[in-house]
Amino acid sequence: MRLRVLFLCTHNSARSQMAEGFLRHLAGERFEVASAGTEATRVHPLAIRAMHEAGIDLSKHTSKTLDSVAARSWDYVITVCHSANERCPLFPGQTVRLHWSFDDPSQATGSEDQRLATFRRVRDQIRAQLEAWLASREAPGKAPIRSALTTRVATPDDAAAIARIYNQGIDERIATFETEPRTTAQIQAQLVERAGRYPTVVVERDGAVIAFAGAGPYRSREAYAGVAEHSVYAAREARGAGAGRAALEALIREYESRGFWKLVSRIFPENRTSLMLHERAGFRVVGVYRRHGRLDGAWRDCVIVERLLGDASRD
Repeated sequence: MRLRVLFLCTHNSARSQMAEGFLRHLAGERFEVASAGTEATRVHPLAIRAMHEAGIDLSKHTSKTLDSVAARSWDYVITVCHSANERCPLFPGQTVRLHWSFDDPSQATGSEDQRLATFRRVRDQIRAQLEAWLASREAPGKAPIRSALTTRVATPDDAAAIARIYNQGIDERIATFETEPRTTAQIQAQLVERAGRYPTVVVERDGAVIAFAGAGPYRSREAYAGVAEHSVYAAREARGAGAGRAALEALIREYESRGFWKLVSRIFPENRTSLMLHERAGFRVVGVYRRHGRLDGAWRDCVIVERLLGDASRD
């Protein structure tokens, strides 16, 4: 008997539709798959186009409301946006709830090619997440297995794994102004250079590095010696599993123990996953730098976040 999987997002126009198409394509013999939204609109044309490039036809898909499927029995209900996760009703029986957060590609701006690039990025993230989930299952009918996450300070031997994860972030164009991929040698040199005062931390699962967080000096003046500017990255296949949160919390502990009194970061407003991660880890939004830099010729704003550490955090 096939397991029943329901994907939910707000409008059932892009993310949940792509997830439905991929799971049916990857393992349709094992799963009965559907998708729905808290509201029904249409299947986004760029979602159809991006999935067509992947060999999957969504042209006959329709946007459906949650009410149309809520009465059915589901083995898994997987929300793929924060709004759907917050508004998802209780399902009867032994339904397993999972939440995988992906950026909303329908909110992308710019030319059609630029917006299509966003749909492709989210498409690839969804596929990677589904492939990792399928691989984690020992056999049909069993719940997904999530191994324990462990954290530690990085060593030069982690450079290749860190470079791979960082280059995913560069390629996605939503986490950094950098555009050129980093080599293992470059990352290794940076780890060695910063090891004393500005260590990097990594998250491991089953012995593999799946996320990291690192920091560097905020300013050269002595008055800012206890302030570090940080960043966090999780591998595509590990997103939604708590790896980014584990990396950030490990970085907070490590830098607090070294006497730092503040961590700060600049985050693109479009990177809602990172903004919510930082909010949950106790960071506050300070403000927004308007048109702070150009990425691929387009102006990008930056949201400034900070968290006080140690004595500075106590009134």
